[in-house]
Amino acid sequence: MLIVVALVGLILGRIAAGWASVVLEGMNSGGLLACPACGNNVSRFQRWCSPLAVRCSCGNRPVRWHQASAVCLSLLFVVFAWTLLPPLDAQNITEVRPSSMPATRLPFHLLLIFLLWVATLTDLLDYVIPDEVTMGGSVLAVILATLSGELQMVHIWVNWDLAIEGIRGPWLPEWMDHHRHLHGFAWSITGLLTGGSLTWLLRWLSGRILGQPSLGLGDVTLMMLIGAFLGWQSTLCVLAMAPMTGAVIGLSSMLLRGKGFVAYGPYLACSAFLVMCLWRWLWADFLTLRDIFSHWPSVLSLVGCSFGLLCVLLFGLRIFRSLPAEAVRRR
Repeated sequence: MLIVVALVGLILGRIAAGWASVVLEGMNSGGLLACPACGNNVSRFQRWCSPLAVRCSCGNRPVRWHQASAVCLSLLFVVFAWTLLPPLDAQNITEVRPSSMPATRLPFHLLLIFLLWVATLTDLLDYVIPDEVTMGGSVLAVILATLSGELQMVHIWVNWDLAIEGIRGPWLPEWMDHHRHLHGFAWSITGLLTGGSLTWLLRWLSGRILGQPSLGLGDVTLMMLIGAFLGWQSTLCVLAMAPMTGAVIGLSSMLLRGKGFVAYGPYLACSAFLVMCLWRWLWADFLTLRDIFSHWPSVLSLVGCSFGLLCVLLFGLRIFRSLPAEAVRRR
């Protein structure tokens, strides 16, 4: 199965590069629409299908990043599929066990990884996250979740407060089992609204405190996409993990390229990928987040504390920016 997944990843990674270049028409398309030096148009075959480097008759440096796109997405597909298989069973939790993981949730989440990869490419090329990827993908996720009824990583609500190991399991609302398609719609749309609303609030707060938003509207729609595929609990985990992911990626970029600034979209995409691959350990086997997400006051307190800490950090950043450059150097 992993070989098939790898081949699909190669094909979709190549298509992702072509799609990203078309979306960025008139901007920095990475040389897959036209030669950056002479402006000669690139053929459709070279743009979408060719595995070879794109070369122009003018002798400009050949374009190769689409090859890296295919290889990287293939590796991501294989790593994710491998985590779902025994003995890791990264998404196998007590409350949720779909009848056939490879036939249901694997393709669903590979679709999310593909869409996240396209958004990452466009964000890295020209700081753009296209609505056709995020909004279109969000609608598709809600439709698929509703039609299947078995694509959730975790149910919309699970209560572990009264569970006793070996005697009594967690409490689940009965309607979820009797109306699985309605439950599919409910958890997906709730995740979409959670991701979009919290990211928009984060954008608004940073704009009020710093004078300009630290996130773009594309980041808001990207979190809507992630929420529609993963549900509200996983979306909160993604938002919590993104700053740590950003710190690691930003530091690595600074050390390797001498460039510390990277668009925020890739941090969110990377965090979503990590949450999907580590879900069992986050939810039950290590951090036991299920205990927090079983109690509404705990969830609201966690969100409130996170935003409170964020406000403190943003105020600190504003004060730092207001200091004269000479004073900063002396310190």
